[in-house]
Amino acid sequence: MKTYFYLGVGIIIMVIVGLLGYGVYLNQRGENEIEQRMENLRLPLNGAVVQEREIQPYVELELANFYCDDMADVIARENGRITQVFVEKHGMVTAGKPILQLVDEDIPLKIKQADSDIMEAEAQLLKARNSYNRYSQLVEYHAISLEKYDEAAAAYKAAQARMDNLTAQREQLLMRQSRQMVMSSIDGEVLRLYQSEGAYVTAGTPVALVGDFSKLYFTSPVVDEQAKRMVIGQPVSLTIDAGTSVLGGEALPKPYGANYSVGNMGEDQIFSAMVIKITPDLAEPATVRQVIWQVDNRVGLLEPGTYRKVRLHANAARKCLAVPVAAFTDESHERVAVVESDGSLGFRDVKTGITNGTYIEIISGLQAGDIVITSDTEGVTAGTEVELTLEEN
Repeated sequence: MKTYFYLGVGIIIMVIVGLLGYGVYLNQRGENEIEQRMENLRLPLNGAVVQEREIQPYVELELANFYCDDMADVIARENGRITQVFVEKHGMVTAGKPILQLVDEDIPLKIKQADSDIMEAEAQLLKARNSYNRYSQLVEYHAISLEKYDEAAAAYKAAQARMDNLTAQREQLLMRQSRQMVMSSIDGEVLRLYQSEGAYVTAGTPVALVGDFSKLYFTSPVVDEQAKRMVIGQPVSLTIDAGTSVLGGEALPKPYGANYSVGNMGEDQIFSAMVIKITPDLAEPATVRQVIWQVDNRVGLLEPGTYRKVRLHANAARKCLAVPVAAFTDESHERVAVVESDGSLGFRDVKTGITNGTYIEIISGLQAGDIVITSDTEGVTAGTEVELTLEEN
């Protein structure tokens, strides 16, 4: 009985060992098959050859603050009541042109009083001068004392000083009278009239706002490499996306209500802009520079304020090494998927430049002839074999 028992146990153990061995064999075989299939798997992807392309670049600014260099309040420099306004809102004026007339009734009376005082002072001065001249002759002959001579000289100097003082006061009154004609300090359009005829204003009160919006300005930061490619004075085209900006409606909003000029195209208007200054100067080392732009606004559509989605379009195409925007795997456009020399998928960090919305310039990280992947590579790891379909250039 024991013999049969041990024999049965032995058979059971042999069966268990056999089953375990067979399981290991199947598992290893499955892994080998999976590995072999993965090695033979080639992921189908689209790609494009890195090559030189002509790009007409544009830059989009999310926000741009337009400002005006030629806008100023016209200030009343004297007290007075407004008797006449010579301009209307939206009227054009030049520097030195009258805006309005003030009247201070005290000034003419003070001028008359000054004239009377001057006449009296002239008589006193003449008397003092004659006395001084006589005493000057007498003192040479020792006919009078030096004390008398000194008194005559002092009286003459005092009369002359009083005359000069009264003359200066009269000139000051005449200047104040001339300031009652309030003049524009700059050329431009009358954007606001703060006061109306009959109002009394004091010195220092703004009476009108005059501005010239034919040229507006804004600034933008740029990296050094892009700044070095900009040409001061070279025109570019500027557009504003009305659908997502502060524009809205059929025409641009005008907070100051300035006039629209003939020939404007509203939201479809293309403005001319150019770089007028780069700071720091390109000769100085800097990582980021500030660019000052000047916008030709003779159509009168723009006014100082903040605009969204401002696009600057180059007027001429430029040839450069470029890849499709779809080749980038990140929103900052600093990484692309490429086909390595062994046919597998790889990733590279790149430095980019200008764009036209479809292609982006490659400054470094790729060279002509490289192949970039334009299909979605999310979740795909480096080293994956790819089955490539090249896009037509």
